Amino acid sequence: MKQALPGTGMPSSNIQKSAPDRTSALPDDLLLHVMYFLTMQEAVQTGLLSRRWQNLWSSLMWLNFDAAKFSSMRTYRKFVYNALLCRSSLPEPVPLDAFWIYAVCDHSDDSLDYSDIHPWIRHAINNEAWALGIMKHSGPKPLSMEGYPFPFTSVYLKILGLSHCSIDDWFVQNLSSCCPVLDDQDLMSCAIHITMFSSTKLKSLTITSTQTEKDFPIEFQYLVIDMPNLVSLSLEEIPRKIFTLWMCHQLKRPQSTFSHSLLKILRFSAVFSVLFQMSPA
Repeated sequence: MKQALPGTGMPSSNIQKSAPDRTSALPDDLLLHVMYFLTMQEAVQTGLLSRRWQNLWSSLMWLNFDAAKFSSMRTYRKFVYNALLCRSSLPEPVPLDAFWIYAVCDHSDDSLDYSDIHPWIRHAINNEAWALGIMKHSGPKPLSMEGYPFPFTSVYLKILGLSHCSIDDWFVQNLSSCCPVLDDQDLMSCAIHITMFSSTKLKSLTITSTQTEKDFPIEFQYLVIDMPNLVSLSLEEIPRKIFTLWMCHQLKRPQSTFSHSLLKILRFSAVFSVLFQMSPA
């Protein structure tokens, strides 16, 4: 029995000739627009409809791989691997716009290591994605990129979201120098192991809490945010963390959100203490 993606258990069926296939006569752009509203599994399975549809899905420029749609993390891992292998084998490379990874499977206690995710990120970066995210990840400890080359080096990347990752000085320094057009950063449930977060490019920064205080060692209690072009800042409940905003000239209070208790530990340089009225109502 043929399969849509070899090794993924997605069966095909023989298509019998019947009425004229008017849908297949539509232009590729329109068919790809329709696929945008499908899950990745459904998009891949369209390749079983006819020869006209075979591998058309691989020209999608928005890829969203959600482990919640799979029966196990093993199946999810194999599906992503084969899907990206299929894209890489196309006669001409197809650029990407966005690439999202949701690595939480409700039916499995297994989790992905960064060694699983690294080649997926490299595929997205090599195909010029401007939006990239590890949007969900579950595991016994945050994803660590230690021992790997910095994965996000790109002159195209503008939006980066990371969930349950370890953020250290090495990451922040490379982020600033290797992503010259990055202006939107979202850190969700990450382990923040830095004392200074500097960027001359970022315009939007969101940091949300981890689930436990162990990801915020006492030596990283203070965090200075030095971003002269920042216009939007969102900080949610983060344990044992004292923030200092420095040289945030463009940041406006109405575009910034902070949890109520966090307002009590936010500190600003004297230059901006008048601009930001941070006292809780």
